[in-house]
Amino acid sequence: MMWLALASIVYGMLVSLDPILFTYIGYTLNVTGVYLGLLSATWSVAYILASRVLNGVADEGKNRLLVLISLMSLIVSYICFTAVNHLTAILSYTMHAISVASMNLAVSVTMLENTDSELWTNIAALQKSLSSLSRGTVLLLLSLKTRLSIYNLFWLSFPLTVASMLMLPSITLSFERRFYKLSRNVNEIGMYIRASSSILFLDKPTTAHYIYTATWNTKGSVPLYRILISIAMTTALGDYIFTVLPLILRSHLSLHTMWMAYGIAALLSSFMVILFRNLSTNRRGFALSVIVVRTCILTLGLSVVKDLTTLTTYIVLSSLLYMLIDTVLYNMFIEGSAGFSTANYFVSRELGSIIGSLVGGIVIGFGGDAFLIVAGAIGYAAPLFLL
Repeated sequence: MMWLALASIVYGMLVSLDPILFTYIGYTLNVTGVYLGLLSATWSVAYILASRVLNGVADEGKNRLLVLISLMSLIVSYICFTAVNHLTAILSYTMHAISVASMNLAVSVTMLENTDSELWTNIAALQKSLSSLSRGTVLLLLSLKTRLSIYNLFWLSFPLTVASMLMLPSITLSFERRFYKLSRNVNEIGMYIRASSSILFLDKPTTAHYIYTATWNTKGSVPLYRILISIAMTTALGDYIFTVLPLILRSHLSLHTMWMAYGIAALLSSFMVILFRNLSTNRRGFALSVIVVRTCILTLGLSVVKDLTTLTTYIVLSSLLYMLIDTVLYNMFIEGSAGFSTANYFVSRELGSIIGSLVGGIVIGFGGDAFLIVAGAIGYAAPLFLL
């Protein structure tokens, strides 16, 4: 599984460029909350469009083509960043979104087709852990003012992306996902037959009720559209707050301090996702509780963020809780969809990001109280769709 390790590391490096580029723009250019909201929303729109357009390529198993698209987009992003201003910053950030979307689809479809469906949950957790580890390492090295600069990070990403493309196993047939879907459909037919057999015990109501409920209630699945809405709103809350965080903190904390806090959060997240990888029992209830706790922390804890320690704690808690929520909801989604159209999940996250970014950039102009009230409304609405 060397290909998975390398691809996860490369993906983590690409994802690390997200907070790096965004906070760099927020700190070095004279921008407003509306500009940052539009910048973040533009990234999400580009990510959604790329995911939708390339979803067919992923379903056809053309994983190496997806990595090539990711590399080309990353090169264009770098070219735009070398002469950064208000316009080129948007172009660079947009091309970065396309690069991340392409690589994400490539890694996802390769994992699903080269791993037994029974191991999808563990492999997804491993991939997320490795990516977070890579992301955190990059951010820490950058924050410590080592020889690693943003420009060097781009140049390091180029050959590693090429290497990951060459190492990815080719996909000839979408066997594993099709087999999982067929197996799931056969199981559902069997469940229907068993549940229908309860009619044979009409003279024994207690027995009939037991057979019916034991068959259908064990699944306890959530409709896919509700999962998508929930992850969208959960993502919206985070982007709502973190989009304008550079404006709130740039007069108190340095840019390198911001990167260090994000790096520590990513490193801790990489270990936590492995620790909680087997969240198979009462997953819906777990997701509900974690979403509520994260909303409380993000809304009530923002007022106490004043230095490196409080900022790190704030980002760490938000990042850890979001990763747990994302892992649980993603596993629920791929089980319900049999691993097909995974782009729909990623698109829903980015729709939430667009909403959160735009609303946050606008509402921050109305003051802190209004900002927190809207944040709470977004956050506490997310778990309602999982009920």
